[in-house]
Amino acid sequence: MDQEAMRSAVVGALSDVEAVKEKLTGLLAEIDGTASSVSIPRQGLWTKEQVGLLWGRASHLTGVHALFQTTAEQAGTTVTFTTLIERSGLDERQQRNEHARLSRLASELFGEKRWPIENWQGGYNTHSGKSEMLYRMDPQIAEWWLTLVD
Repeated sequence: MDQEAMRSAVVGALSDVEAVKEKLTGLLAEIDGTASSVSIPRQGLWTKEQVGLLWGRASHLTGVHALFQTTAEQAGTTVTFTTLIERSGLDERQQRNEHARLSRLASELFGEKRWPIENWQGGYNTHSGKSEMLYRMDPQIAEWWLTLVD
């Protein structure tokens, strides 16, 4: 193994150790009852530590950044998939791919595909000729996320 590959492996391992530490710290706070959490419909309970852990793994994805930023700016209100692709500048396929990547990251971290953002299939849009995904971030999640990106 060359030195650069070895270095990458060590950096990756350190990142994994940090992720495990944050996950265990959050779990301990939940057990002790000291963690504040928010229940997201169809997505479960979320703590600030969990949001930070997921964001730490997904922050490099342009489409995920647009998802978090847009829903945080409009916390408590519904955001459309069209709004997200306008914000990200990605095409529909790439935006969907990045949402799928977010789901895979969440599954790796938490054992299930869940987001700190409520999401659901909207009704049929006669203008676009298709149904559109809709998203909403809880104001508390938005507050936590905004402190993570400052």
